[in-house]
Amino acid sequence: MYELTPHQISALNTQRSISLTANAGSGKTYVLASRYLKLILESDTSIYEIAAITFTEKAAGELYKRIAEELNNLSLNYNPPEFQKKILKLRKQLVSANISTIHSFCVDLLREFPVEASIDANFLPIDQRTSNDLIELSTEETIRKK
Repeated sequence: MYELTPHQISALNTQRSISLTANAGSGKTYVLASRYLKLILESDTSIYEIAAITFTEKAAGELYKRIAEELNNLSLNYNPPEFQKKILKLRKQLVSANISTIHSFCVDLLREFPVEASIDANFLPIDQRTSNDLIELSTEETIRKK
């Protein structure tokens, strides 16, 4: 069994939204997956009402995998029929869960509300190379102006 620190226990309080920051290997994914599962299993919170946002694709993938594995484990255990039904429903909904990077979350949000954001609904986010080029050009232009 994983022994939680006081900060990790505090992060499991689902009565408020949180931003969790910690060093690599400190148990962030474990805590976030536990919190996510607590929200969807112990409350009436829908998967569609939760935004689990990370900085990297790897972290988002690990978080999704951990949640999916735990739901699979729960589905194999003996549970009352109503709880088993809820677990199976959540497993099906998980593919539509908002577990993503900050970039993906923002792109999805802009795609959902392009008029409000005053952008073309068919916009394409720039790739890392183009982003680096634009930053370099902006930096050079700023330096030249000073």
